[in-house]
Formats: sequence, C-alpha cells, structure tokens
Amino acid sequence: MKIRYGLIEETYYRCVSESRVSYGIAVYADEALDETATVIVSVNDVCCDKQQMLNLIQQCNSLELSPIHLNDVIEDFLTQ
Repeated sequence: MKIRYGLIEETYYRCVSESRVSYGIAVYADEALDETATVIVSVNDVCCDKQQMLNLIQQCNSLELSPIHLNDVIEDFLTQ
C-alpha cells in the first residue's frame, strides 16, 4: 500500500467574531491506483503553526513512516 502524509487546515470558531486556525495531519492511501486518495487516519488540531506541521509532514513522508506510529510521532512532536 502506497501512503503519503498531508496537511489538514481547520478554522475553529468560539463565537462569531473569534476564531483560530489549527493544523493537523492526514494519511492518504493508494492514490496511484485511481488518482484519488483515501484517508486512512487523521489527527486534527495538533498545532497552530503551519510551518511546523509542514516540516513534520515532510519528515513522515521522507521516512515513509508507517501509520501505526503516527500517534507516537505526534506525542513526541508536542512534547518538544
């Protein structure tokens, strides 16, 4: 199974005038088969720094991280 990691961007609203943007990570599978990707796991609202999340995603992709390790990687990322 071919997988890749991608960015999730969400806006959370506390009230009409108050919002924040947060980033998470999604794992996509088998994109090459039919040019569509299936999300097999995702973790939302990890941090508010887009560049930090992009760096983490790049590391996950370059190391071909197995999705079973994603929660451990995020836990390590958050305790840095």
